[in-house]
Amino acid sequence: MTGFVAEPGYAGRPVLITGATGFLGTHLSRALLSGGAQVHAIRRDSTRATRLPAEGIRWHTADLLDILSLRTAIDEASPEIVFHLAAYGTTFAQRDRDETFRVNVEGSLNLWTAMENASSRLVHTGSCGEYGRKRGQVGEDIACEPTWLYPATKNASVVMLSTLARESGREVVTLRPFGPYGAADDPGRVLPQVIRTLLAGKEMKATAGEQLRDYAHVDDHVQAFMLAGLAPLRANGVIYNIGSGEIITLRTLVETAAQAIGGDALKRVRFGALPYRDGEVWEMCCDTGAARTDLGYEPRVGLADGIARTVDWYRTAGESRPRNQEH
Repeated sequence: MTGFVAEPGYAGRPVLITGATGFLGTHLSRALLSGGAQVHAIRRDSTRATRLPAEGIRWHTADLLDILSLRTAIDEASPEIVFHLAAYGTTFAQRDRDETFRVNVEGSLNLWTAMENASSRLVHTGSCGEYGRKRGQVGEDIACEPTWLYPATKNASVVMLSTLARESGREVVTLRPFGPYGAADDPGRVLPQVIRTLLAGKEMKATAGEQLRDYAHVDDHVQAFMLAGLAPLRANGVIYNIGSGEIITLRTLVETAAQAIGGDALKRVRFGALPYRDGEVWEMCCDTGAARTDLGYEPRVGLADGIARTVDWYRTAGESRPRNQEH
């Protein structure tokens, strides 16, 4: 699924992951296993299918809204590092406002409370949407003005955990992913929709695609998470943007995917056939300078290469790929 090369330093280290069966969590879990870490993962449903290996991961049944189950999982895992990727509201199907707040804010606080007897570093996941409708490549010092509920709750969790870190001394670092993409992404996102439609030989209707974005391959995001787990922190509660550092239009993203598919794929894209949405976010791009300087983060996968890898995955695996059962 991934061509990621694990960062050194994880061999034998116990780590715990929330959201391990999600898109980023799946790739991070695989990379940590490759690096020799003792990987523990939290899941709510022991019967749900996953693309993670059937062997190598120690599963703990727990829920972010059940603090006792979280305490049990953390006590059993004794992790040096906790990677907190679990969230609600990341897909169009997840639209329960109360659940969004409970999972992203209350759940993060529950995780923090459950860690009170552990000395683990916490690597938290924010959202590029926290910045709102900003122009240009945003830095971490830009004021956050989220425009919908999901990034608002993520921003609340970031502020809360960063504050608790400074109060307590526990090491906390937050990463804000910009445009992660790659194999096994949520099928409702833009790139999987484009690839699946064009591979099926269908016409793809799109907007004119003038929106500006930063897209970075999932392997580069995984690299950032693994670096954040071990790097010395210049400040507690520090936040880093993670992306490619390059601005492209959505039209470029779609054209690159069509070119990777080949044949008449590009001719089947109808740019301008769809109107822009009300409240369109025209720019969502980041400055990655802090992560490069402090963490040693360096994007390794170029857009054309990353999209070609993603297209190849959909061609050879895609939705027909069998999934292992979690256990």
